[in-house]
This record gives sequence, structure tokens and C-alpha cells, in this order.
Amino acid sequence: MNQDILVEWNPWWEKKVEFELVDRELKSEIIKWIERKEVTAILGVRRSGKTSLLYLIVDYLIKSTNPKNILFIKADDERIKKEGLISKSIELYKELISPKGKVFVFIDEIQEVPEWENTLKRIYDLEKNTKFFITGSNFSMLKEDLSYRLAGRLAYFDLYPFSFKEFLKTKMNIKNKISLLSKKQEIKHNLVKYIEFGGFPEVVLEKDEKKKNQLLQFYFDTIIYRDIIKRRGIRSSAKMEKMINYFLQNISNLANFSKVGKTVFLSTDSITEYVKYLQDAFFVFSLSLFSFSLKKQEINPKKIYCVDSGIRNVKGFRFSKDYGRLVENTVFIEIKRKNCANPLLGVFYWISKSHEVDFVVKDGLRVKELIQVCWNSEEVEVKKREIEGLLEAMREFKVNKSILITKEEEGKEKIKNKKIKLIPLWKWLLNIE
Repeated sequence: MNQDILVEWNPWWEKKVEFELVDRELKSEIIKWIERKEVTAILGVRRSGKTSLLYLIVDYLIKSTNPKNILFIKADDERIKKEGLISKSIELYKELISPKGKVFVFIDEIQEVPEWENTLKRIYDLEKNTKFFITGSNFSMLKEDLSYRLAGRLAYFDLYPFSFKEFLKTKMNIKNKISLLSKKQEIKHNLVKYIEFGGFPEVVLEKDEKKKNQLLQFYFDTIIYRDIIKRRGIRSSAKMEKMINYFLQNISNLANFSKVGKTVFLSTDSITEYVKYLQDAFFVFSLSLFSFSLKKQEINPKKIYCVDSGIRNVKGFRFSKDYGRLVENTVFIEIKRKNCANPLLGVFYWISKSHEVDFVVKDGLRVKELIQVCWNSEEVEVKKREIEGLLEAMREFKVNKSILITKEEEGKEKIKNKKIKLIPLWKWLLNIE
């Protein structure tokens, strides 16, 4: 490796750099950890914008830090040898720059470097004035493995594709709440596009719809065939593809793994294992029944959600027919996104003999929130059933407030001491009260 490449990776050493990037909401959470020593890891599905988020943190630092105290290492650059890359880059950097004070080291796609965790542990323990930010895109970056490899030295954050708020930044000039409310119809039109094509940054920024679908297909193929089937050495790849198609076609529905296995000719154990692989790749998430019994959580059917509605739709399922379930999928991912910095948070579904609640959000031992999605609230019987479900759950969990997310309707329902807030999806996604 030579100095030219290092300078190429770090253009801010020589000149002022303009970052033309969509600001990410997660940045504010990561900034809170800048002064702490822990290695800060950004995890998430491929193409969700992890590299861009690193550059946003660099941009933030440049405003208050000497740019020469910031080192960026592109571990996936094909021109360089990976062995010892981190140590060699830092050594070369110090020879070239001789930085004074705290140094911020950003390493993108760190999994490309052999034994990177040992290098980080050594530097972390010996050099008190070095702060690391890292990203990675494969199974070497699983939370369990990271926590084990960097025990006590790690803070991690999950990055998802664009939220609807971030999506709108690329489509509209919105300055404040009044601006939002005055453009209601345009926002609702964009919401349909967001649910149809999803929030992967490159897909959002692409204007041609045919190319949007092609990008989504490329992402799907890379995640499923390269990151899972090939890397995990799955022999029954055709059966796994059938399982994935089954889950995507039945997004947000209850799924009994034993029955799914019979449908796609796989054992229940294989279904459980393959779903774990999909979750490790941040492609899908499984939602368990709320119960204080771990055994009940394990044996009851799961609800499967996809990380992005666009990548789900690329498989050719009927968009209009599935819209209500895609809305529920969008709500689930937003719940995960809003609470990604809370390690005590758990999300479940709840079901009784007569009712079901889509999302029970638990913070530690306390039920924090009950959320129901009702896309047909204008139908009296449907709305009545959903409200009754929330009331039953509110009594069960001793909660006095809950949320009913709707297509258009908003307001409040008060039954005795229980309050249910009705809010349109677009307002809930944008945090508009």
C-alpha cells in the first residue's frame, strides 16, 4: 500500500470537501458516542447506506476537529492487500500526518481484513486517544459475535433503508410542520411510492422505475444467493427459495413453521435455521407472540416482516392486493428504526381467544406501547373489532393509551379511562401529532 491511496481515501486532508448526502436520522444517535471510547459499529442490510453514514459523521467532525485527525480506510478497495491493513494504514498515516490529539479512525467493510477484531482490541487497549467507527456487511458482523469479540469495547447501531421522513427529503422541500401539512396530497402520493419501491438509498434516488426494479432485483439476488445460500453452503437452495417466496407472499401473516415446512418440503428445524440466516442478513425479521414464557414464544407461530417493502415487491406479488399488509410491514420496520438505540426494547404481537394486536412494544419489563394497524377503519365492523382488540390488550397489560394507525381517519376514542389515538399512517411516520 502506498501513500497515494491513503490520500485518495481522505481528500479532506488537502481541501474542503462537500458531502452531497441525504442526512440520516441515526446520525444524531451515533454523535452522542463520539466522545466515548467504545468502538462504534454500524450494522444493517446491504446497500442501506452504511458508508454514506460514515461520511456524514466525518462531515460532522470536520466542523469541530482538525480534518487531518480523521483517517478513513476503505477495506474493500481491491488495490490493497488486506493482511495487516489496519495497522499498516495507521502507521503510514502517522508517518505522513503526525496528528496531535485524538484521532478518529473510520473503517468501511472491516470484515475484509483478516483478524480485524484482534487489531482493534490491541489498539483500543493500548492507545487511549483513538476512536474507531466501523461497518461491515456479512455474518462476521453479527451482534452476538461482535459482542463476544470486542467484549466491553463496543457500541452498535442498526441502520435500515431510508425512513419515510428521509425519503421525503429527496422528493420535497419541507421546512417545518406547516409546510408538511400544506402539502398533504403530495406527501400521500409519495407514501404510495415509498411503499411500492421502498427506501434503499440508490433506489430512491433513481428516477427510472424500470431501473428501480432492476436494482431491487440485484439486491435481492446478492443477499439471498451470495450472502446466504453460497456463504452458508446451503444445498437445498431451490427449497430455500420457495420458503423465501412463501414468506414474502404472506408478509405480516401468522406463519407456523411446521406447516411452512410441509408446503416447501423442508423440516421444521431447517425452516427455523434458514429464517435465522435471513435475519442475520437483516433481510427479514420474525415476530413472536408476547408471553412471559420463552417456551410459548418459541412454539407459537411467528409473523414475518421484510426489511424493505420494495425488495419484497420485486418478486412480482400483487401490490394493490397486498397494500394493507405492506402498510403493516412499513409500521413494523419504523418501530424497529425508531427504537434501534434501545437494547432493552422488544417487539411482539399479541393474541387472545377473540382478538389480536399487531404490535406490543416492551421496554425492559414494561409494556411501553400498543399499536394496531387498521387500513379499513372506514368500515364500521372492522374499526370496532380493532378497537376492541386494543381495549382488551390495554386491560391485559394495564396500559391506558394506545395507537390505531389508519389510512385517513384521525381523532381519539375514549372508553372509560382508556384512550385510543387514531392517526393516519403518513402523520405517524413523520411524527406529526
